[in-house]
Amino acid sequence: MATTAATTGETRDNHERLRRLSANAQSSQWNADDAIEWERGPRLPFWVSRDKARRAVSQLYHGEIATSRVCQSLLRDIDNDVIRECLRFQLADELRHASVYARYLDRLGGVAPIDPHLQRALSDAQDGPLGEISTILAFHIVVEGEVLRQQEMLARLLPCPLLRQINGLVARDEARHVAFGKIYLKSVLAGQPPDKRAELYAWLHRIWSRATAFAANDRSRRNTLERAALSWLRGGWRHHDNALRRIGVSPSDAWTAAA
Repeated sequence: MATTAATTGETRDNHERLRRLSANAQSSQWNADDAIEWERGPRLPFWVSRDKARRAVSQLYHGEIATSRVCQSLLRDIDNDVIRECLRFQLADELRHASVYARYLDRLGGVAPIDPHLQRALSDAQDGPLGEISTILAFHIVVEGEVLRQQEMLARLLPCPLLRQINGLVARDEARHVAFGKIYLKSVLAGQPPDKRAELYAWLHRIWSRATAFAANDRSRRNTLERAALSWLRGGWRHHDNALRRIGVSPSDAWTAAA
């Protein structure tokens, strides 16, 4: 009885936290015309070509488009009202982010194609071992978490004031999406056996490795700043590992030994 009461109380608490998150999402909606100083235009440092900036920012755009499609799919499959409410606000966020990045990219020559490694990773993230749980885990913890890291890296290596303003607004929303994933997933993953959670960990690591492979394979990276960016990118799994372990997803002993 004590265990049941604790579980019921935790479920009620998670429900209330998601309600508060949804209310925060509603009050935090922003309008791109009013919130962004578009008259400034892109101002790139001399060491970054317009084409390199266009290719880098375009991957953020493609990530937003992919995540918006995932939200639409989840809304068709999930019938929990409070979760659906969070996903509806997230969908609005993702579509707004994509529109803002596209508007910025128009000033650099338009959206560049998605990197094939990233495209493969985003596709694989929708086909995990636990259905919608896998998808939410992949997009809300790893993909959204990686977007936040990429924005941080761009702020250092591509210090354009307009892009910094855009990324600041986007990052605030993305942090809320990650919070949603952590609240929801920590409760649903608690009921999964350790071997299944270890399988999820290995699957997510494969997705992340594919999503970042384009950087490792780009032979045009020659200057010191770009080599620093690559080193920073390769170290990113430690960040995701910490986030996954906090919600109950960790590797098997065999995977750790092999790694």
